[in-house]
Amino acid sequence: MLSLSRVAPALLITLALGLGGCASEDDSPAKSPAGESPETSAPPVTTPDPTPTPTETPTTTPATLTDRLLPTDAVPGLNASWRWQDGETGPADSEPFGRCAKVDLVSIGATEVVERTYFPPVDTDDNAAEQIAEFPDATTTATALKVLKSWHKRCGTKTVKAGTLTTVDGGSWYLLTVSAAHADEGLFQAVGLVTSGTRIAVLTMDSIGQDYNYPAGKEPMVAMVKAAAVRLG
Repeated sequence: MLSLSRVAPALLITLALGLGGCASEDDSPAKSPAGESPETSAPPVTTPDPTPTPTETPTTTPATLTDRLLPTDAVPGLNASWRWQDGETGPADSEPFGRCAKVDLVSIGATEVVERTYFPPVDTDDNAAEQIAEFPDATTTATALKVLKSWHKRCGTKTVKAGTLTTVDGGSWYLLTVSAAHADEGLFQAVGLVTSGTRIAVLTMDSIGQDYNYPAGKEPMVAMVKAAAVRLG
């Protein structure tokens, strides 16, 4: 057997040069940009956690009843230039709300009632208001709505004429025409009803004038009911 110690030094040098010349460009270290050192090791391999911790989803605090009341600038005016002014906001008192009401909303099952009023831009008797009542469950809410509608049916008198309860998107409404003897003008009270879950909103809008002359479906209360339905839901 031929021993490497007996191989001529020139032959060993030739073999070494030949092996070094077989390396391709791919076998050479990658060139690094100027001023940077080439990477000397591959990035570490990480193993995914088999049971990742779920990301906590942020929650929002439910709006209070007061937050659901219509802001003043969202209440439709009596005409194109009409702008309601801020009235008062707070817990409702124990007085019946609206001319057809027999008792307050707490007396028909509500656990909480809030109210907001809206004042006219000029010194008149026109006004608007909203009450929102919270009920303990769906059954009580449905019963209370029936009571409110029954008040409408029994509201007509010699001086008060109750119009038809009309369904619109989000709720319903009706118009009361109140006449006074020897008066040139009458009082018109539009009443709206909106329900969402265990909440009921009752809306009123009083206007003084000789007539209530709006195109069908364009009455201010129709727009107020729709706005209140969005806010209440």
